[in-house]
Amino acid sequence: MGNKLRILMGSLLVLGGVITAVFWFSFRIFVPPDKCAVLIRKMGTPLPAGQIVATEPGQKGIELDVLGPGRHFRDSFRYEWELKDLTVIPAGDPASWEWIHTISSRAKQRIRGGQFVPQGKFPMIGVVTRRIGQKPPPGQLIVKRDSPYAGILEEVLTPGTYKINPYAYEVELHPATVIPAGFVGVVTNLFGNAPEERVTQILPELDSNDTTESAASSQLVSFVRPLANPGERGTLKDVLQPGVYFINPKLQKVTLIEIGFNEFSTTNVPGEQTYQISFPSDTGFLIRVGVTVVWGIDPRHAAQIINEFGNTDGVIDKVIEPQLRSICRNIGSTYAARDFIQGEKREKFQRDLKDELKRVCRGKNIEVLLALVREIDVQPPEFMTGGENAEDLKRTIQESYIAKEKQITKEKQRDAATAKAQLEEFKKKVDIARETIRAETRIGVANVQADGEKLAAEIDAQAALEVATIQQQVALLDAQRTEILGRARADVEKFKKAAEAEGYKLLVGAFGSAKAYNLYTFAENFQPKSIKLFFAGEGTFWTDLSRFEELGAAKIMQDGAKAKP
Repeated sequence: MGNKLRILMGSLLVLGGVITAVFWFSFRIFVPPDKCAVLIRKMGTPLPAGQIVATEPGQKGIELDVLGPGRHFRDSFRYEWELKDLTVIPAGDPASWEWIHTISSRAKQRIRGGQFVPQGKFPMIGVVTRRIGQKPPPGQLIVKRDSPYAGILEEVLTPGTYKINPYAYEVELHPATVIPAGFVGVVTNLFGNAPEERVTQILPELDSNDTTESAASSQLVSFVRPLANPGERGTLKDVLQPGVYFINPKLQKVTLIEIGFNEFSTTNVPGEQTYQISFPSDTGFLIRVGVTVVWGIDPRHAAQIINEFGNTDGVIDKVIEPQLRSICRNIGSTYAARDFIQGEKREKFQRDLKDELKRVCRGKNIEVLLALVREIDVQPPEFMTGGENAEDLKRTIQESYIAKEKQITKEKQRDAATAKAQLEEFKKKVDIARETIRAETRIGVANVQADGEKLAAEIDAQAALEVATIQQQVALLDAQRTEILGRARADVEKFKKAAEAEGYKLLVGAFGSAKAYNLYTFAENFQPKSIKLFFAGEGTFWTDLSRFEELGAAKIMQDGAKAKP
C-alpha cells in the first residue's frame, strides 16, 4: 500500500512537471522592453468583409488590444502573436536648439517663403490615423478619439512611449510647435465654417504720372476676410506666446512671426542684380538711391497681417517695397539733381521719405522705425555724352561746399580765439574775486572773533557784578536773620523770666506770704541724708579733729572732679 502511494505521488509530480514545462515553453509570451505583442485569434466568428481587426469578443483575427513588455501567458492553440516596435515620440534636446534672427543673411535663406525653420533636436508629436471604425460624414476628415469613426484623430500623442496596434492605428511623426523668444505664433484653422467676407473699396496709391481721372476710374474692390473665431476656418485673432505647443498640423497651421524690427534694403550688391530705386530728377538727371528700411510688427496685429498678406515676405512684396519705390519716385521727382548732392536737401528728402512711408505702413498695421538713404548715384540724361556734366556738377557743388566749409571753419576759429581770450579774462576775474573773498573772509572772521571776545568779557563782568550783588543781598539777609534770631531769643528769655516771676508770684500769693513760701521751698529741698551729727562733750573739738580731716579731703576731691573739663 505504501509503495503504491509513493508511486502515485511520484507520477503526479512528474505529470505536474511535464504540464508546467509545456505551459512554460508553449503558452508563455515574452515581450522585450522595446516591443509589444499583437495577438491573433485562430478560431472564432469570421470578421465582416473589409474589417481587418476584431472589435467584438469571440471574433477571429487580429485583436485590438496589444501586450506590453514582460511575460504573458496565452493558449497557443487559440492564439498566435507578432512582435511590433513600440511607438516612441522623441522629447528633443533643448541644448541643441538654434535660433537665428531674420536680420542676418543666413536667416533670410532659411525662412524663404515666410517659414522659420529652426535647427536642432526638437520635440515631436504623433498624428494618429485610425484605420478601423465607421466611415465619417462627408467632408469630415478629423474625428474625435471617442467617436466611432475612422480617420485622423484630433488628439495627438505627446512625447513618450506608447504600445499601439499598427493594424488599427497609424502614427505619423511631426515636429511640435516651438515658438522661440521674440516670436509669436499665428494660428490658422484648416477646418470649420468660413467667416463672412466684407467688401470694401480701396483707392490705389497715386504715382507721379497718374491723373485724377485715371485714379478715380481705377477704384479697386477688395474682399476682406475677417479674423476667425474659435471653431471657424481661418486665421485666429489670438496668437501663441513663446513656448512649446502640441498642435495637430492636420487641424491647425501655425506661422511664426518675428516680433520687433527687421531690415529691408534696396542697395547695390556687387556682382548681383542691383536693387536700387531709380527715378528722374526735376532737371532730367537719373537718380539711383539705395534705401534701408527698419520695420516691425506689433504682436497685436500679427494675426491680421498674416490674414491679409500670408507671411512676412508678403509684407515686403506687397507693402514695403512697392510703397518705398512709389514714394521715392513721387518725392524724388520734385528735387533737382544738385539737391541729392547737397547735405541739407538730401536730409530733407530722407526725412520726407520716412514720414510718408511711416504714414502709409501704419495704415496697414506695420511700424516703420527708420528709412535711411544709404546710396545716391546721380547720372546725366541719355543725350549727354561722357557723363562730364554730372561730374562737373558734382565738382562744382563740392568746391562750393568746400569754400563754404573753409569760411565757416575760419569763422569758427575766430570765434574760438575770441572765446579763448574771454575765457582767460574770466579766469583772471575769477582769481581776483577768489582772493577778494578770501581777504573779506579773514577780516570777517577776525571781526567775529573780536566781537565774540568782547561779548564774552562783558558777559563775565556782568556775571561777576550780579554775583557780588547777590552775595551782598545774602549778607544782608544773614544779618537780618541774626538780628531776628537774637531778638527772638531775647524775647523768649524775657517771656520765660516773666513767666517764672509770675509763677513765683502766684506761688507766694498761694502760700499767703513770702516766709511761708520759703518754708515750703526749704521743706521741699530738705534731705535727711545730708544731716551730720556731732557729739559734744569734754574735749569735743580735739576728739573730732580727725573727722574734719576726712571732710576736707572729700571736699578737695569733689572740687577737683568739678574742675575737670
